[in-house]
Amino acid sequence: MKTLIITAYNTFISRNLFNTDVLKTLKKEEGLNIVIFCRPDKVNFFQQLYGGSRVTFEGLNMDQIIRGSWNKKLYRLSFLLENSQYVKDQRLERYENNKNIAGYLNYKWVGLVSYFLSSISIFYPIYRAFDFYFSERRALRPYFDKYNPDFVFAADSFGEIDIWFMKEARSRKIPLITMVRSWDNTTTKGILRLMPDKIIVNSPAIKNELIEIHGYRAKDIFVAGLPQFDAWLSGPTETREHFFARIGADSNKKLILFAPAGAVLSDTDWQLCQILEEALKSGSLPENVQFLVRNHPQHPANLSKFAGGPSFIIENPGYMIKAGDRKNIELRPQDSDHLRNSIYYSDIVMYVATSLGLDSSVFNKPQILVSFDGFEQKPYIRSVRRYNQEDCLYNLVKCGGTRVVKSKEEWVTAIKEYLKNPALDQAGRDETVKEHLYKIDGKAGKRIAAAILGYLFNS
Repeated sequence: MKTLIITAYNTFISRNLFNTDVLKTLKKEEGLNIVIFCRPDKVNFFQQLYGGSRVTFEGLNMDQIIRGSWNKKLYRLSFLLENSQYVKDQRLERYENNKNIAGYLNYKWVGLVSYFLSSISIFYPIYRAFDFYFSERRALRPYFDKYNPDFVFAADSFGEIDIWFMKEARSRKIPLITMVRSWDNTTTKGILRLMPDKIIVNSPAIKNELIEIHGYRAKDIFVAGLPQFDAWLSGPTETREHFFARIGADSNKKLILFAPAGAVLSDTDWQLCQILEEALKSGSLPENVQFLVRNHPQHPANLSKFAGGPSFIIENPGYMIKAGDRKNIELRPQDSDHLRNSIYYSDIVMYVATSLGLDSSVFNKPQILVSFDGFEQKPYIRSVRRYNQEDCLYNLVKCGGTRVVKSKEEWVTAIKEYLKNPALDQAGRDETVKEHLYKIDGKAGKRIAAAILGYLFNS
């Protein structure tokens, strides 16, 4: 009997792995015990939804440990070796928040050091060795002694908590495989702090970034696709009439899905909703249109200044384990199904600074990326324009399947054109699927599970 440790500290791990064929396939392996580490307040929730006879959920709170001053310094050092657009903008924002001579000198100095270190690959292994040998890992030793794992699967290659499990596994010479959790992690989380034996990725784009930015070995990267979309091949889980009635929409009208940036990223989301409302009232948009405003699960938009109306349905998806704590929200199978149905029955998908463009590409939906700040004219570093220049969204737009709008006039025009002809930009959407989704064949979850089991029983 083999024992596999899996980490599940990020909100979206359940969506990516537990609600898919990944965990279902692993649970069927009779020669395998699975130990899943998660936050203590999620143990019962996970056990009820995903438990099994050979599945153990171990609650372990790592927050205080990873927030220690030394650990934070090691984490921040990783950003000196990654000079992506996201990292550059983060430095610029810190300077804008501390705009004085000292702040300017620090901004220029750190930028110069980062450019130098990230340009010379020899610094990568030096940093990783320093990070590994001078980090504190005693917190996990009792748990590894207790379960004596044969294999560790870190579900978030760049996660601050996951790196502790990765280091403990490496110190014990336990085979280690990880997965890049999201499409932006390779350009927003600093340099890969430990080189695992194998890495699973969702797409060719992520594979290329692991090689080019992080210096990881091409032969040890397994491209699997996105398992959360496997079930989507069968279409919606409910009829259009039932879905529209459930969300309170008019089934005689077209539905447009809009995902605002959220309060953490923008304070003008309400203005974007107001622009849509005014376009409806003025007749700039057809009257047979309604909007489903889908907030980010963890940081919903502040729409208190938006009066709303019968043509707007505003929702906050996800299940809160603890009342008021949206940071650690979970996406249950029914939450995944709701997003699936929302996109399927939408005529257009629009968003600001999210990965919803990937989701909408599964159903070949016209998509609009909003790149302006409502009624305001903000400088670049304060504007949502900056997010669209970050590596992941920039590369998505390059495919040609995403219409970028920079004013309310462009926005209204794009909506009307897509409503009239949904086939516009079809070639670009095909390229998006190829580069960022790999394969939409319903087998990504099984590919990931097979890769884990193959390495576990053959290593």
